[in-house]
Amino acid sequence: MAEIKQDFAGVGGDVNFVRTTLDTRTYYEVFSDIIGVLHLQGGHVAGWGSKDLRMLDHFQMGPNLVRGFQPAGLGPRDLTVGTTNDALGGTMFWGASVEAQTPLYFLPKEIGIKIAGFADAGSLWGYKGPTTWNVTGETLTVADSNAIRASVGVGLIWDSPLGPLRFDLAYPVMKQGYDRTQIFRFSGGTRF
Repeated sequence: MAEIKQDFAGVGGDVNFVRTTLDTRTYYEVFSDIIGVLHLQGGHVAGWGSKDLRMLDHFQMGPNLVRGFQPAGLGPRDLTVGTTNDALGGTMFWGASVEAQTPLYFLPKEIGIKIAGFADAGSLWGYKGPTTWNVTGETLTVADSNAIRASVGVGLIWDSPLGPLRFDLAYPVMKQGYDRTQIFRFSGGTRF
């Protein structure tokens, strides 16, 4: 299943930027009762015409790209001394994930509980927003690297009566010193 999106967005009816994303997943049977999942994604955002990107127009990535990182936990960050080191987002990203899922053999399959092992890798970079504010005189110290972030982990997936629920434990094996990690993650929802 592949999805390509292109959005034209802006403020007050004017187009300010173009955002293009690609997200594809492939499922295949590795062995009996073991399903492999390959997930690839990428994106780019750019100003439209002579318009500059605002800080909010950038991609913000975290566990939706590489598990083991907080929401907006990886990518360009404001490292100005005395600040909270806020995530700035980036204009380009890529991500790849491989996963193997299998039911727990000691439970009936009708319960819908599976265990998964995964490895994720990706990167977010290219901050193009403002770095100075004339009104306050502030200047950002921007950390922006296209270095690869990667993690490995295990997950528990339950096709519950309320919809799919997922519990992941992920350990980042490649990160930048300013990235923010998150070892445990709970998520839910459906995919079509």
